[in-house]
Amino acid sequence: MSTSAQTEPSGTTLPAQAMPPESEPIKEENQGVQAATEPQSQPEPEAPQPQIQPPPTPEPVTPVQSPKPSIPSLHYPFFGSYPVAFDFAVQPTDERIKKKYQEWGIVAHNGIDFGLQEGTEILACDEGVVTQAGYNGDHGISVTIKHSWGTSVYSHLQSLGVLINDGVTKVQFIGASGQTGFTTGPHLHFGIQPNSPDTNNGYLGYINPAPYLTETSPLPQFPQSPLSPQSPEPPDLSSDLSAEPPSPPQSPQSTPPTPPNPSYPPVASPSADQEEIEKQAIAMFDARLKENSMKGNQSKKAKRDVAIQKIFTFAQEKKRITNEQVRDLLHISQSTASDYLSDLVNRGMLKVEGKGKATVYLF
Repeated sequence: MSTSAQTEPSGTTLPAQAMPPESEPIKEENQGVQAATEPQSQPEPEAPQPQIQPPPTPEPVTPVQSPKPSIPSLHYPFFGSYPVAFDFAVQPTDERIKKKYQEWGIVAHNGIDFGLQEGTEILACDEGVVTQAGYNGDHGISVTIKHSWGTSVYSHLQSLGVLINDGVTKVQFIGASGQTGFTTGPHLHFGIQPNSPDTNNGYLGYINPAPYLTETSPLPQFPQSPLSPQSPEPPDLSSDLSAEPPSPPQSPQSTPPTPPNPSYPPVASPSADQEEIEKQAIAMFDARLKENSMKGNQSKKAKRDVAIQKIFTFAQEKKRITNEQVRDLLHISQSTASDYLSDLVNRGMLKVEGKGKATVYLF
């Protein structure tokens, strides 16, 4: 109705210029029509406003569907604080890493790399059960823990502190950082994957761990051995405050440490016992690491032997195989497939023909 009222005056103004006496009352009538219709046109723009309000209603629904509410607060996978060397969803500049990402089927980095030196203690971010511990292809020596909310992965380790099916608590030691697997230097690759992951998100279902890493702990320190002598210090100092000032001028040649510490003989037995306990703990820790490292190496060798046997059986059937076929067969990277095939060639089990991408392996 408002549009018709606006178009009528525009149509009548043209003949009004040709007939001045008759057009004036027509203008007044039309102006009256506009005045009558204007208040009716005001509620019309208000009608679409409630239609704009429904879109905000689904907005609070989307955060509920995100995995954040289902994942609790996690502890950083180490004591203290370390810098982020390579963040989540970052594109690499190294061409080798880009090729790896294409092989793995990810669009960008699907975890967080922390700049840890080799041998740094790695901790479980939450309680759970170890489902994988040992050599894991391009991840090197890694540990995977199953939690109530999903899984966490710790890659490129130097050694292990847990075994498969071990139950772990939050902040429990699970291994030491290193640079095993496909890596350009020592660091820790940390990733999390929620339950029912979206494997089509471009990151194999992994999500950014940063919003959930909110707990930290300082580096643990061993208690010092002279803890017992420190307790009687306050009474001795308070009682000797009046006596100590005159003593230095009276006997400048006397050593000042002897008067305030008459009751502090060298306690040899407690410190020796403490040192012995620490030595035993370190020895047990080293033995555990060596045992886990040996088991990890055995697991790595067994996995490699199984893979090579599969490749050899596959070559017997096909007579001619390529690196790409081996990658599809075992779901491994190009470099790992080349390593396995080179091993078979060195053993004399396969022959190689051609170079580069045209390389063919013959049975």
